[in-house]
Amino acid sequence: MSVSYTRGKDARKGGLDITLSLTPAQAEALGPDADDLGDWIDTALWALALLRSGQGTDGPHTAGPNDWSITIGDLDVLLLPRLEALRDAAVRAHAQLGGTYGQLAAAMNTTRSTAQYRRDALLAKEPTELEQWAAGISPTR
Repeated sequence: MSVSYTRGKDARKGGLDITLSLTPAQAEALGPDADDLGDWIDTALWALALLRSGQGTDGPHTAGPNDWSITIGDLDVLLLPRLEALRDAAVRAHAQLGGTYGQLAAAMNTTRSTAQYRRDALLAKEPTELEQWAAGISPTR
């Protein structure tokens, strides 16, 4: 996967285009989840721009309670749990491949003992349904 950025007058709306390019194998592995994740990340960027500047991705916008309810739902109910499950699946894969606590601590920007505690706690339980989704085992959407 690669990310490219087009800025200014060359961007479709004159600001910034962010393009994520997937290989055919990556696109097939992600399936419709790529569309869902892209939508939720778009919501996150829209909300961040609106909070910082008062402008959404389409220009000035006064957000109402419904806008924020949709944003909160996309982020809290849909995106964040999947990101956490992806992180957990990555920690589990790292451990299965012989990754060390020191490497994990560096990746998590924490102490070795904290990384050890987090990994050991994760490995002591079965993968959640969303972690299985992240690993491609469960079709949960």
